[in-house]
Amino acid sequence: MKAVVRTSLTTAGLVAGGLVLAALNLGDVPVRPDRLVGGVMVGLQQGAAAIGRGVSGTVQAVGTLRDLRREHELLLGELEEYRNLRGQLEQLEGENARLREQLGFAARAQIPVVSARVIAHEASQYFASFTINRGRRHGIRSGQTVLAVVSGREGLAGKVASVSLNTAVVLPVFSADAYVSGRLDTSRHEGLLQGSGSRDKPLVMHYVPRSARNEIQYQDLVVTSGLNSIFPEGLPIGRVERVDALSFEPSLEISVSPLVDFSKLEYVFVATSRPVAGEPAGTEEPSEEGQNLSEGGTP
Repeated sequence: MKAVVRTSLTTAGLVAGGLVLAALNLGDVPVRPDRLVGGVMVGLQQGAAAIGRGVSGTVQAVGTLRDLRREHELLLGELEEYRNLRGQLEQLEGENARLREQLGFAARAQIPVVSARVIAHEASQYFASFTINRGRRHGIRSGQTVLAVVSGREGLAGKVASVSLNTAVVLPVFSADAYVSGRLDTSRHEGLLQGSGSRDKPLVMHYVPRSARNEIQYQDLVVTSGLNSIFPEGLPIGRVERVDALSFEPSLEISVSPLVDFSKLEYVFVATSRPVAGEPAGTEEPSEEGQNLSEGGTP
C-alpha cells in the first residue's frame, strides 16, 4: 500500500514538473496546446508505468510472502516430526540397553531364573509390594527368590509372597515385613536385615556384635548368608551406609543401602531352582483362569 502511495505522488510530481518545464522553455513564445497536451500525456504515461511497476511489485511481494509463510509452516511441521522421531529413537535405545542388560544377567546366572516384568506397584504406610506378569503357569511359587539388575547393579529384590495363574506379588526387601539373613562380605560378621517400609530409606542390619565396629567400613558389601534356606547364599543385598553403636544396645545398628534401585525397577528374575518346602495352603490367590479351570471351563 505504501508503494502505491509513493508511486501516485511520483506521478503527480512528474506531471507538475512537466508543466513547469514547458512554461519555462517557452518563455515569451505563445503556449501551443498540442505541445502542452503532449507533455502532460508523456508525464501521465510515465506515471502510469511507474504505478504499474509498483502494483506488480507489491502483488509479487505478497505472493512471495505467502509462499514463504507456507514453506515456514511446512518446515515447522517437519521439525516437530523429527523431534518426535528422535524421542522415540532415544526411548528404543534405552529399552534395548535395558533388555541387553537383562539378557546378559540371565545368560551368566548360576541358577535357573524366569524373567518377568513389573506391572503394578502397591505401597502404603504398612505394606509395600509389586506385581509381576509371571505366575504358576510359568513355574513361579510362593517363597521363591526375586533378583533384579538396574543400571548394571545386581542385587536381591525380594521374594514371592503370593501367586495366581499368570501373576505374582513380590515382597521387596525394603518392606517392613521383610527379613533377610545377611553377612558382611569382608569381615564375615552375620546379622539380620529388616526393611524400613520405604524404598527411599535404607535397610537396618541388627545383631552384629559391637566388637565388630572397627572391622566395618563405609560401602562394605552385604550379601545373603543362606541361613534358614530362605535365600541362596552370597546374593548381593546392599552396601553399608552408616554404623551406629548405641550405648544401650549390645549390638550395632547398620544402615544398608539396597543395590537395587526400586524407583527404576522394570524387570526382575525369579530363581526357580530351589523347591519351597512346606508352602502353606491359601498363599496362592485364585484367578479367573483358575476358577474357570476348576469349574470345567476354558481359560
